[in-house]
Amino acid sequence: MEEDILLKHREVWNKKKILRDIYEEWYRMIIADLSKVEGPTVELGAGSGNFKEFYPQAISADIEKRDWIDMSFDAHEMPFEDSSVANIVKIDVLHHLADPVGFLHEASRVLKKGGRLIMLEPFPSLFSRIVYKLFHPEPFIYDVDYFNHKPSMEKHPWDSNQAIPYLIFYKHLDKFDKVFGHTFKIIKKEKMSFILYPASGGFENPSMIPETLITIFKGIEKAVSPLRSLVAFRTYINIERA
Repeated sequence: MEEDILLKHREVWNKKKILRDIYEEWYRMIIADLSKVEGPTVELGAGSGNFKEFYPQAISADIEKRDWIDMSFDAHEMPFEDSSVANIVKIDVLHHLADPVGFLHEASRVLKKGGRLIMLEPFPSLFSRIVYKLFHPEPFIYDVDYFNHKPSMEKHPWDSNQAIPYLIFYKHLDKFDKVFGHTFKIIKKEKMSFILYPASGGFENPSMIPETLITIFKGIEKAVSPLRSLVAFRTYINIERA
């Protein structure tokens, strides 16, 4: 089943220009924010392998083996030496992890001083909650404290809780600071992606706008950015190893 999903995503990627345009902008933002310390950049949960197209020197990694993936391993136990990695990039991965706090400890182990963990994840704004509930199968479960939670490592890799990034970096930020304040500093935390991505249909649904209107919708995206707390679909988080 996993192979079918990833192959489907590769097919959708090749067919949907609007999706490639959106991700290309995100990729440029991520690449510009990478740490300049020496060492490899590793993309975890590389999935259909699109980030590596834009940043070929990245090591693509996923829990599932695929021909287009460089390495296969569980993100909770990475096969890297202590303080050996310059950057970890994760796009829609944190909310799939069985033990996201345990992963953050593991990331702090492998990252060099000044190395960065960059994540792009779902965000539950007032508007996005409605759209996610109607059109996206993955749940938002808010009544979990991952800082005081015994994870089940038997969890299927595709199971998820889209609320995980919100819980760790917004609702329970005080607990993040208490546990990781000496380890990580937050370089950037932004709410983003308002109209264009949901209109694109993502990887699972057909696009709601023709390619000829992409430029217009990009203009609308910028116009509504002051309302980001109400309409954002994503959060962009960049934290640095202290």
